[in-house]
Amino acid sequence: MERASLWRRLGAMLYDAMIVVAIWMATTFLLVMAFNTEFTGFWWQSFLFVEWFAFFIYFWCNDGQTVGMMAWRLRVVSDDGTALSVTQATTRFAAGLLSAACLGLGYLWALVEPMGRSWGDLMSGSHVVVEPKRS
Repeated sequence: MERASLWRRLGAMLYDAMIVVAIWMATTFLLVMAFNTEFTGFWWQSFLFVEWFAFFIYFWCNDGQTVGMMAWRLRVVSDDGTALSVTQATTRFAAGLLSAACLGLGYLWALVEPMGRSWGDLMSGSHVVVEPKRS
């Protein structure tokens, strides 16, 4: 299968970012309406972080595709071709945070790595492939 380009990955990340923000907005709206109070501070931010984490772990472990990855015909698989384990998905998520914290260097690494893998791919023993077009 064809390896995913950095542009496809970026497109999928932007789609997923919009979906996660929509989930955060819906959660905030529902809880503010239910409890008639505002939610702020460390615990609220931690709750939103757990939602973000759960979004990616769920999709990567179940089908290997987030909604954004589906739109861009991408799938993440283990290096042996199987679905990601929870440990691999968690490692991939943590490496994604590290990559972003390093101003995107971990994602740009895919431009120089011979197989086009980012830090998240390398650290989790996975890679992103392009799904064939449906007929």
